[in-house]
Amino acid sequence: MGNVHTFTSHIRAVYGCLDAALGGESGDVKVTTFVNMKNYDMIAVQGIASEVASGKIITLRLWEATATDGSGSQSMTHASASDTFTSTNTTDTDILICQARGEDLSSGYTHIGAKISTNQTDGTEVVGVIINQMRARYKQASLPA
Repeated sequence: MGNVHTFTSHIRAVYGCLDAALGGESGDVKVTTFVNMKNYDMIAVQGIASEVASGKIITLRLWEATATDGSGSQSMTHASASDTFTSTNTTDTDILICQARGEDLSSGYTHIGAKISTNQTDGTEVVGVIINQMRARYKQASLPA
């Protein structure tokens, strides 16, 4: 039998910001944990949005930071660091996807998180974010003398 692996053998999933009143707060919600990219080559972030009024926009954007709590964060600007969805019906559920590689981080930044925002102000959206860190790399073991 060939190699058999599980999803969690190679991908670290972090779940954050499940919110039932996105637009009613401040128009955006950020994940509670910014993940350290020190030992990972890639990150993929999925944002799930539901109950978005027709014509309203949901945006998922990656942010880079200097610590797990999002200290010193700034938005990432490369092409796949944001995704936008314009709703056509309040029953729509959409999945937004962003991704980044470790080398996309600016100098001095080590962590990546996400923020999901909307231009809808009544707070009826239900949103959530899943962060998947992929392609783990580990420090090479020292060879014996």
